[in-house]
Amino acid sequence: MACVANAFYLARTSGRIMATGVTEVRLAEHERGGIRRAVVRACDEMRAAWRRIILFGSRADPLRRGGDIDLLIELDPACQTDRFALTQKLRLALEDELGEQRVDVVVDDGHGEEAFLQRARATGVELWSNT
Repeated sequence: MACVANAFYLARTSGRIMATGVTEVRLAEHERGGIRRAVVRACDEMRAAWRRIILFGSRADPLRRGGDIDLLIELDPACQTDRFALTQKLRLALEDELGEQRVDVVVDDGHGEEAFLQRARATGVELWSNT
């Protein structure tokens, strides 16, 4: 559990939790903050270490309209966690923070379908980095 403790410490003390200042996405400030709080809370509860939060899909494109919120949550692959249980905690935490919005969550623990993840990274926008 040392890597979880170290990741938690960095997230809380280094100021890196909001390392990027993204402005060109279609998210309100309260949505951005709610996403960050939900990820931090769910990962803390599951003792998981997150690396990056990436917004992809239509909300990452300022020229498109409508659409749900598509999130890719990258985890530290060195820290084992139950990806299904974490995804459920994330969904609940996001609903608590954002209300009833359509949110799709993809959790990458280093063992997922690489083609989809590469596309999400290529078309997405990093909201926060914890590395």
